[in-house]
Amino acid sequence: MTNNFTKARILIADDDFSVREIISLRLTDEGYHCTVASDGDSASEKLHACQFDLALLDIKMPGKSGIEVLEEIQVNYSDTATIMVTAVADIETAIHSLKLGAYDYVAKPVDFNMLMISIDRALDKRRLILENESYRLHLEEKVKEQSAKIQKSFLNSITCLAYALEAKDEYTSGHSRRVTEKAVAIAEELDISQENIEQLRLAALVHDIGKIGIEEPTLNKPGSLTDEEYHYIKSHPEIGERILTPIVEDKEILDIVRHHHERYDGLGYPDRLEAEQIPLGARIVAVADTYDAMTSDRSYRKAMSNEDACDEIRRCKNYQFDPVIVDAFLKITNKDKLPLDLLSCAAVR
Repeated sequence: MTNNFTKARILIADDDFSVREIISLRLTDEGYHCTVASDGDSASEKLHACQFDLALLDIKMPGKSGIEVLEEIQVNYSDTATIMVTAVADIETAIHSLKLGAYDYVAKPVDFNMLMISIDRALDKRRLILENESYRLHLEEKVKEQSAKIQKSFLNSITCLAYALEAKDEYTSGHSRRVTEKAVAIAEELDISQENIEQLRLAALVHDIGKIGIEEPTLNKPGSLTDEEYHYIKSHPEIGERILTPIVEDKEILDIVRHHHERYDGLGYPDRLEAEQIPLGARIVAVADTYDAMTSDRSYRKAMSNEDACDEIRRCKNYQFDPVIVDAFLKITNKDKLPLDLLSCAAVR
């Protein structure tokens, strides 16, 4: 017998006083910490009160049988190894106990040498199982840590891309950050899951990344765009999707970037999706993006006031924007008013 288990705690449950006391004394002499129980109910109480490394259970006891206590151990105290003690006539029942999860059984009268071998093996098996479980949990924790590092690295890359875009266009400085903050606030108001909010956060941060592929003279043109130039500008959601595809595995993020200029009435771009066909995140970004665009100075116009921008978004409810999202947006900006007549819908490059 090894010395690894000399401090193990063992529960001895047997209705025969002489059996449990003799086994307890012998095991105590071997260095084990022993607790005795005279029946199954008492064994259950002691299992509840203290953690044991091993339980020796007589199969036939008053109250709960050894088999019932074994089943309880498997459900509630799975770290406790179990050895059944049985009379010769109960060998078939003892074998059945092995199928229920007992490590071994010993027959009465108990051969102490055989019992010690069985205990040694049972505790050794328990140790290996616990070590494997500890290794698995440790490995899972390492995987989580590594995933967190990868996610942080990914976020840093996304942020760099967004800043690269804003460095190219002085009029969009801070735009991605502001859109992200507004989009997340809308999502929280709608009680969207945290997982979807994190997807939205990343997508909003890079929703305009495709503008890196648009030439600066067109992007910063001070006057009205020609039809050809406007068509060129409208390609930026698809360009953004292509830029991100090699580094972003999450399709939801890619879909938000591609569809943040779709309209609720189906007149948007690039795919003319309408209503619920448009990803929820894209419908949210559409409102946040338009609001920030209208309240910021651009090369082709001066910024609108917050109140005027909110009125414009309200006017476009059910047309350009999802009405549920507009209501959430107006609530968080404290700009909700009585409905106004429909005027021209908001436009953003």
